[in-house]
Amino acid sequence: MNCPRCQTPNPAEARFCLNCGLALTRKCSNCDTDLLPGARFCMHCGHPVIGTTPLDVSRLSRATAAAPETLAEKVRAATYLADERRIVTILLVDIVGSTALSEQLGVEIWTEVMNEVIDQVIPMIYRYEGTIARMLGDSFLAFFGAPVAHEDDPARSVRAAFDVMRIGQIYADQIKAKYDVDFALRACIHTGTVIINSVGEDLKYEYTALDGADILPSRIKFAATPMTIVMTDEAHRFVHPLFECEHIPPVAVKGRENPLQLYRLTGVKSEPGSVRGIRGLESPMVGRDAELNALLQLCETVRAGLGRAAVVIGEPGLGKSRLIAEWKAAVEGEQASSHPLWVEGRSLSYGQGLAYHLLIGVLRSIFDISYASEETETQTILTERLSDLFGDEMMAVYPYIGDLLSVDLSAEAQEMVTLPDPQTLQTEYFRAIRRLLLKLATQQPVVIVLEDLHWADSSSVDLFVKLLPVVTSGPMLLCLVTRDERDTPGWRLVNTAREMMGSSLTELSLRPLTDTDSRKMVANLLEIEALPEKVRKVILKKSEGNPFFVEEVIRMLIDRQAIVPENGGWVAGGGFDDIHIPDNLQGLLLARIDRLPEDVKLILRVASVIGRKFPVRVLEEVMQESIAWE
Repeated sequence: MNCPRCQTPNPAEARFCLNCGLALTRKCSNCDTDLLPGARFCMHCGHPVIGTTPLDVSRLSRATAAAPETLAEKVRAATYLADERRIVTILLVDIVGSTALSEQLGVEIWTEVMNEVIDQVIPMIYRYEGTIARMLGDSFLAFFGAPVAHEDDPARSVRAAFDVMRIGQIYADQIKAKYDVDFALRACIHTGTVIINSVGEDLKYEYTALDGADILPSRIKFAATPMTIVMTDEAHRFVHPLFECEHIPPVAVKGRENPLQLYRLTGVKSEPGSVRGIRGLESPMVGRDAELNALLQLCETVRAGLGRAAVVIGEPGLGKSRLIAEWKAAVEGEQASSHPLWVEGRSLSYGQGLAYHLLIGVLRSIFDISYASEETETQTILTERLSDLFGDEMMAVYPYIGDLLSVDLSAEAQEMVTLPDPQTLQTEYFRAIRRLLLKLATQQPVVIVLEDLHWADSSSVDLFVKLLPVVTSGPMLLCLVTRDERDTPGWRLVNTAREMMGSSLTELSLRPLTDTDSRKMVANLLEIEALPEKVRKVILKKSEGNPFFVEEVIRMLIDRQAIVPENGGWVAGGGFDDIHIPDNLQGLLLARIDRLPEDVKLILRVASVIGRKFPVRVLEEVMQESIAWE
């Protein structure tokens, strides 16, 4: 057999590659027993051995060829990956009862069905920048986190799975009408570790999964009824604040001491929680009093009838969202008569290609319309609210806001939004939103917060740039919350605000917590001042003043029982000698590294080998030798 890593031919009896040492032993996908060379069935459980066939290779080529060019460029840029360990969330999509279906439909029709499944379903994976790792018979594996990493890959996998089920249901209805057979998909999600090997120009890559991470989803697939999604506890812990999940009976898997705890995903939460923080442990906000007071003072200025803008800039994990949440809570804690209208829009990490997605979030916040609301409910709320605001002039605004919110429009309203080009339609969107904001500001002060502006789509940014003059015309406060990422569309709005707003703009740059504030946060989370100094030093050293890092390091120490509860407090357990970066932080850091230029990535890799601290001249000398060697 050929080694999957280096493609070196090896004898049939080889257990490790004679060239690179990779383990070549195949394992049963059902019970994890080592398979003998040439085995067609597992000698332990009788499960058929399914290997990659030429048809699988052809289907994988069909799938990778459909990747959007923007994603393809990111994957090809990952050629630096070589035996690199990555935390990935694995999505298995499987056709239920495929053997019986193929017999019913015949080879020719079944081939057409499989090709159509690839053509319709794979784009849902690419929408969230997942990649296709493998095609295997009636199923495929998608990786979220490699070769392209994002800080929210587990959530992306779940959203992709929901989209796959939606498209799959539409296709199932078509198959039923055309061939009178029952077609269904199911999906399984697991988070684990893989070693990514070479990445080819055709977007195909080799990988080695650790602890059977790629096999595990296939072992739990029978727990998923048709058109449902199940996930393991390893993936669930990253996404439970965002999605509705229900426990289902655990599944025993060979090689695992305890049965796997499984969850069925049922929907998106109407009011998502934060994926950050530690369940059961809370701390008051520390180290941000000056910034909070500045924002509260801006509210007072707006209540006096003046328009203002603010920019909150900070690296990931420094507490931008926590600052905004504390600001909102403080404002809502005041007398009801002085409350401003609080409006929030949040950009999505995968949303730069979704036109107006930030603007749509702002509109839903204005009208208090949940993403889970049915179309008829959305239409009713929108009609009633706009009628109250504009009366007989409602039709000057309703068609354009309704179009953005995807409600069914009357013939008259539909004709108004049927315009010859996108620029003209955007102008009408702008006029409608401008009228809406000015009308709202006549009733009460308006605070508009645009969070995660670094992920904003260009169309929303274009519109908010045009709306900036509106902010100065009445009691409005526009707050832009972003990372210092200057090559993103959202940064254009920051620059325009600086140029246009002048002294009416307040900029707040969040810095890492001081050592004193970090110690206070640790004491608040663990509810004890007498935490062992050894434990405290580990937390402070690893977190380096980043509140999110503080929380994740503490979470990791608790999970590994390096600190354990005792008599209402916390004491040192053990395991301080081998502390790794928690999975959440790995995704965040890898996502940042993956976006760097190739030469910068090389410098980082070299620097990581030298050590944590070193003189710059050492790095310079090593880099010069590296370049000379090449």
